[in-house]
Amino acid sequence: LLVRAYVACDLTDRTPKEVEALYQKRSAIETAFRTMREARARTSTTDPAVRLLFILVSFLLRNLWVIVRWGVLATPRRGGRALPVWFRFEVFREWIDHALDDRLGRKWEAPTNRVGIPA
Repeated sequence: LLVRAYVACDLTDRTPKEVEALYQKRSAIETAFRTMREARARTSTTDPAVRLLFILVSFLLRNLWVIVRWGVLATPRRGGRALPVWFRFEVFREWIDHALDDRLGRKWEAPTNRVGIPA
């Protein structure tokens, strides 16, 4: 009941098209956060600066994926661009992971002392 009351709050004076547009914006925000979480580095540190840095990098990776997908790989057509189905965010992350592995010759894992402190 509370969920319905929250959803219905302040939407009575809007048309169905306006409500649909509002929820489309909300859906885009939720998708952005979901893909950001897929790219965020995992850490046990409580340092807010490090955690913020990891979140910023993950949002930058997500935005780079959107730019490549929309601006480089999408093909123009009548009514908008045709987005490539094969270029999912997971594929993009695997490309970056593979490139970093080849470049650095190691994984992004630091040895720790079993409680999360670098050895």
